Amino acid sequence: MAGERSANVTALESDSGERVRSIAKQLGEVLDERLTRDPEQLSSGASRDTYVFEGSSRGLMVLQSEHAAQGDERRPDQAPLLAAAAQAGVPVARVVAHGADDRALGARWIVLEGLAGTADPGRILAGEGVPEPAELLDSIAAALAAVHRMPVDASLAPSVEDPLGQLRAQHERLGEPHPTFELAFRVLGDEQPAAPRSFVHGDFRLGNLLVDVAGVTAVLDWELAHLGDPIEDLGWLCVPAWRFSRPDRPAAGLGSREQLIAAYERHAGVEVELAALRHWELAGTLRWGVICVMQAFKHLSGAIRSVEHAVIGRRACEVEWDLLELLDPHPAASEPPSVATPLAHSTRLAHATRPAHATQPAHATQPAQSTPLAPPARPLHDRPSALELLDAARATLGDEVLPKLEGRSAFQLRVSMRALGVVKRELEHSDEHRDLHAAVLAGLGVSDEAELAGAIRAGAFDERRAELCAGLRAIVAAKLQAANPRYVRQTEIARREKP
Repeated sequence: MAGERSANVTALESDSGERVRSIAKQLGEVLDERLTRDPEQLSSGASRDTYVFEGSSRGLMVLQSEHAAQGDERRPDQAPLLAAAAQAGVPVARVVAHGADDRALGARWIVLEGLAGTADPGRILAGEGVPEPAELLDSIAAALAAVHRMPVDASLAPSVEDPLGQLRAQHERLGEPHPTFELAFRVLGDEQPAAPRSFVHGDFRLGNLLVDVAGVTAVLDWELAHLGDPIEDLGWLCVPAWRFSRPDRPAAGLGSREQLIAAYERHAGVEVELAALRHWELAGTLRWGVICVMQAFKHLSGAIRSVEHAVIGRRACEVEWDLLELLDPHPAASEPPSVATPLAHSTRLAHATRPAHATQPAHATQPAQSTPLAPPARPLHDRPSALELLDAARATLGDEVLPKLEGRSAFQLRVSMRALGVVKRELEHSDEHRDLHAAVLAGLGVSDEAELAGAIRAGAFDERRAELCAGLRAIVAAKLQAANPRYVRQTEIARREKP
């Protein structure tokens, strides 16, 4: 068995090595240049793979290799889009070469010049080789204003007339009820702020901006570009997920919403209403939640087998908590926010709303102390238990294997260890969470989350918003206790933000 496993791993490594050699050979021919550094894969997603390599005359370059589009999916062609961006004054990388339908390079591919800077949000927010936060936020606003000066041309990017309607359709196709998402859809409504149509980047945030000591050197990842409301990009920049280590700074972890608006207005020459920004911030947060579920289903469907996509599915509860913080910023609980607080509150909520006949009668006391209790049944399986095995596996992977890896292999292992951690915590709290979930749903008068989602959509809780939010907080806090126990406490920082 061990020999069979080793053979399988060797075959996979051989396939990967063969693909890199094929890509390197084709790049050398297309660019008419000798490669001095073989392509190294930086990322892999549902839509494309990214490689970095070096040539003898052009130096550092980046290859983006797109997978074939699925169904009616339409992605903008990056080459003409980047040319239009450069003409509008957007900092972008120069296109070296591009093409389509190449067996080695992909269904559609583009080679870009390598530029100085980092796209790592951790390094950027730590201030490593980048301007001060206010100065960097100004540079980001200038780049975004230039994006919005690009031509409103449907040949460059598709027009999206109803982004919220499109988002709801994507959510409904997944068939996964998320009552907190339904509450956000309900609050957003069908009306959208009136705004002139503009070119919209669609994924403008830290992680997709290359930054050096002078500011933004390139805007990256244009695959979600479309025509729509320019404030959508500003709202996306404020989504809690893109604040990373600085939840107290709504604008990209760098400053306040007001600072972002002022900087953008200076560079774009237009006024931005704070209410419109907050609308698109809420819509963007909801959009990221739906994307998390979509990413998980790409893995579950087999379209792309990826532990990273699988784990992202469990981040949906982080987004649910963010939505509740935006929709219900001052919950009634007097204690500081923590996992324990909403869990305890849910128990009180369930008991307060449980039908009287469900309460245990006063005479139904516990057995007398003299009555011997039966010893717990011995489990079928031997020690170590499932939880103990998970602990052992995670310790070995983290202490012995991870230090020997680097690059994408190390990243994949860290993601896998996170997945094992989620499994461990879910097993630890499974009975508690099952009882809590049932109690909260009963307290709200529904049998399951699908019924609750339908009731929210129908407006049944419009007059019971506080009770609904308390119940949703309890359910989401329980999810987070397994998926990311630190997340609820991190919102204490954001709550100290001055309005």
